[in-house]
Amino acid sequence: MTTRKEAIPTPQSMKFAVRRAIRSSLLERGSGTKAELSEQLGISFPTVSKVLEQMTEEGEVHLLGLDESSGGRRANRYAFNPDYMLGLAVYYEKEQSVYTLFNWNGDLIERTIEDGILHAGPEALSFQLENWIRRYPKIRSIAVGMPASVRDGIIFHVPSYSAFQDFNLQSYLEEMYSIPVIVENDMNAAVLGYQNLSQSEEASLVYVYLGHNGPGAGLLINGNVVRGRSFFTGEIGYLPMGSDSNLHCVLDRRDSVMSSLIEPDEEQIDALSRLSATFTAILNPDAILWCEHNLLPSTLRAIKDRASTYIPQTHLPEMLLRHWEHDYIAGLQRLAMDMMISDTSTLINSTTTNGE
Repeated sequence: MTTRKEAIPTPQSMKFAVRRAIRSSLLERGSGTKAELSEQLGISFPTVSKVLEQMTEEGEVHLLGLDESSGGRRANRYAFNPDYMLGLAVYYEKEQSVYTLFNWNGDLIERTIEDGILHAGPEALSFQLENWIRRYPKIRSIAVGMPASVRDGIIFHVPSYSAFQDFNLQSYLEEMYSIPVIVENDMNAAVLGYQNLSQSEEASLVYVYLGHNGPGAGLLINGNVVRGRSFFTGEIGYLPMGSDSNLHCVLDRRDSVMSSLIEPDEEQIDALSRLSATFTAILNPDAILWCEHNLLPSTLRAIKDRASTYIPQTHLPEMLLRHWEHDYIAGLQRLAMDMMISDTSTLINSTTTNGE
């Protein structure tokens, strides 16, 4: 029988871990003294002091000043330099690419809408990104949202955009720019964004999108994203609606009078109410979130009323109309921020720079 050996922490890995912990604490607190950080993190005062001083020398944190005296020596108070590292959140749709640049505080630096590249392929995507990397060398993380099923950075189900089918976009971009990249399904990012904005960490949620890429959903159960065995969770367009049709077919009929589902017909309302009843019976979520550009409030009420004929009213979740892009970008920013907290390239880059 072979016993798995645990990795032995090195001094450098320990330093990275302390740095990450200080970053997380300062982001949560806004500022802190060495003693406060040491107490909160359970890390010795000398270790916190040493790492914090290094972060100060490199410009990652700055000294706010001295605290008021409580009878002893006044302590220095530290806070992040919000522009030390930047994050880039970008999502791609058929007609447009939306880039959002932000700093440590989450403050918006620039938002730009550029041409859609999904039909053109990865080279067109990297050409757009190249301009951002060149203009903002402090970018330390990139979160990419795609209207596709994604597993470990590989886009494996994207029927409308064959140029990206089975393409490892994460590795492609990381090798090109040497910057941490995460690639996420659009609805997973949106439901994470709502969770973050509403501070509903333990909630069970379903976020439904009914756009031109076909219906999709992002799911959280007790605060955790559900991806499934093959990362195919949320492809609700395949949900059977009859002997010879699925949800995608019902919503995408060529003879339909609906416009972006603002005015769905009776059959489509029934299909969406059955979808709601299905989610309720299987997941019993706290809320089902719908994109406000897909449905009118009156249509949402009709869907909920019809759903109550399939599921007892008392068990139906709250149904809300949401600004999809707002939640989507918030989710991508959260993913990019998580990578920035874990970033170790700043130590390597600063060492290289100082040695030149």
